Formats: sequence, C-alpha cells, structure tokens
Amino acid sequence: MSASDTPFSTRAVAMIVVAGVVAFAAFLLLIAFAPDFRSGHDARAHALSTSGTGYAGLVRLTDAMGSHSLIVRDDQHICTATMLVVTPEAYGDPAALSRLVDRHCRGAMLIMLPKWRTQPLREHSSWAQTIGMDSPAANVMALRKIAPAIALEQTPFAGTPRLWPADIPRLARARIGPQKEQQRLTGSGFTPLLLDRDGRVVLGRIMGTRIYVLAEPDLLNNQGMADPWTARQGWQVVDDLMTSNELAFDLTTNGFGQQKSPLQLLFKPPFLPVTLCIAAAGLLAGLHGAFRFGAPAGQGRAIALGKRTLVDNAAQLFRAARKEHRVGAAYAALTRDLTAQATAAPARLSGEALDHYLDHAGRHAGDEPYATLAWHAETAEDRDQLLGAARALYRWRRNRTR
Repeated sequence: MSASDTPFSTRAVAMIVVAGVVAFAAFLLLIAFAPDFRSGHDARAHALSTSGTGYAGLVRLTDAMGSHSLIVRDDQHICTATMLVVTPEAYGDPAALSRLVDRHCRGAMLIMLPKWRTQPLREHSSWAQTIGMDSPAANVMALRKIAPAIALEQTPFAGTPRLWPADIPRLARARIGPQKEQQRLTGSGFTPLLLDRDGRVVLGRIMGTRIYVLAEPDLLNNQGMADPWTARQGWQVVDDLMTSNELAFDLTTNGFGQQKSPLQLLFKPPFLPVTLCIAAAGLLAGLHGAFRFGAPAGQGRAIALGKRTLVDNAAQLFRAARKEHRVGAAYAALTRDLTAQATAAPARLSGEALDHYLDHAGRHAGDEPYATLAWHAETAEDRDQLLGAARALYRWRRNRTR
C-alpha cells in the first residue's frame, strides 16, 4: 500500500493522538480531584445544600452583606482566626466534632445542631422532603465529647415566636418567622445568650470556650432565610458573634473533605515537576517513534548462502545431538596437515615420521608431543575436555608456524 492509499492523513492522525492524550490527562485529573468539587446539592444540612434544611442561603447572605465567606474542605484552613460555622449531622461520628475543635486553633466556632429528618425528592435530588424531627439524643450526639451535660428539648409551637437577648443587645424582643416545632437547649455546662419568650435557650456558649451552640437551625437555614424577619434576626446573631469580616463554613464533618489520594500527589508540588518531566519524555519518545531518522535498514536473507552456512549448520547439528566431542580426531588431523603445509614439511613424510618431524620443528620447552595431544582430543568425553585439547593443539601449531 502506498502513502497515497492510507485511509488517514498525517494531520488527522496527529489530531487523533493529541485528542487522545488530552482526554486521558483530563480523565486522570477528574479521577484525582472530582471528589473534592462535588456540588453538594444532596438535600442535606450543610453549607452547599440548597434544600430547605441547607445553609447555602447563609453563604450568599454573608457575601451580600459585605463579608467574605470561606468554604473549608481541608485541615489547612481549619486553624484560622475567623469564626467557623459547623453543621454536624444526626447519627454522625461524635469524635469528628471533637477532632475539629482540636484542629481549630483560634477564633470562635458556631455549631448549628441538626433538627429535621429529611429525604431528597425523586424528581429534584437537591430538594428535601421533611419526614419529621430527629430525636433530641441524636441531634445532640455531636456534642457528647465536648459538652456532655448539654441536652435538647423539642416542643410544638404555633404562632410567631420572639427572641429575648441574654447577652446580645441588638435582638431585643425581635420576632422571627412562624415555626411549627421548636428545639431548645437544656441541661448545664453552657451560658445562655439568646432566649425565646418562654425563657428557653436558643443559643448558648460552652463554658470556658468560644464555642457557640445554636439549638434552632431554622433561624439560619434556607427555610429561615426565606422569611425576611427571620433572615434579619439570624444575620444579627451571626454578625454579633463574628470577630472579623470573614465567615468560614466547615464541610469536613459532612463528608466533603479533600480525599488523601495518591493520584493527587502527581499533580501537586513537590511531585508536579517529576510528572511534567515524565510527560515531556513520553512526548519526545512519541516524536522519535513517529518520524524515521535515516534510510531503513535492508533485510538480509533468512538463511545465508556459502560454505560458512554449511559449517554453522553442521556445528548446530553436532551441538543439538551433544556429539561435539566426537570431532576431536578430525580436528587433530586438520591441525597436523595445516602445520605441515605451513612449515613446508617434506612430502615423503607421513604417519609417525611426520609427527616426529613436526614435534622438533620450532619446538618450545614444555611442549607435549603431537601424539599425546591428538590422543587427548580423540578420547575427549564431553565438550569441556574437547575445548581443552583443542586449545593445546592450537598452541602446538602456533609455536611451529609463528
């Protein structure tokens, strides 16, 4: 087939190869980093959720009010001086919040306890359908490690509740949107900061710490942000607790932390230069294989012609039959004939007379007689003995023809 008969042009093949390389690199990047950039629209209660129980509205409100929102997915940004908003889930790992408190070196922490049991809608996976309220024991489970004496109380309520300040002056007699059920703090080990009109604690601070616990998540979740009055009062609570112009939202306790993937090490310092060098080496190797350098080497015959080929074939047959040692006598006779020819031995000599003549021609000290060397070659029993006898015969011949 000639070059003009190929189904693809050089340009088309190059484009296919480049597209394949780019697609493979993109595939590796997606495998490595896709889990860290999930949308979070899963109808759960966290900062990425747009459902009624989520807190995406609070994130948008933070930016709209001139503050800066920070979504925290790894331990690097946990140790920060800003206030960290944590949204633990019911029936979660109680030790997860304790580890988070240990890693949060400075600044305040606002823990918004869970309240509702939900499930995503089949038609809209980012929407939540409320099934009921989780049990108080499950909702307060996250606090067991850091504040074991805190408990929750759930009571039905119909109407418009009002918040009374215990330590937040700007919320004097502030009303919030209607709520069907309320969740309040009980027990001990905390300082009340915000009360409802019945004197029950909505917001408290764990004693000896800068950790705040909000028992009523409907004050700040998307359901609460939908009501103007509730959104205003909820933001006043957050703004009063903030120590800087930045509000961080933790996602590690909700399962959105960055995964420790070995594949990510290939695309991050200090291993990124090594990856680039390997990619460049692969590119150069591909270019080297794509273009021919010099004329193509000619192909010889599979079976060469001539006497040497016959000798090689005969030698291979002897080797295959394991009969190399049987050629010792022939080699000894050939050595004698070549030596006689090289030394111009008299033609009338033969047999033992020729052997005696050659032994004395160019004799060296320590040389064995030809008859002894020939006997060793004839009686060799394996290849190693034959090689030893052949070397001795070669030295004998070289000493006389030098």
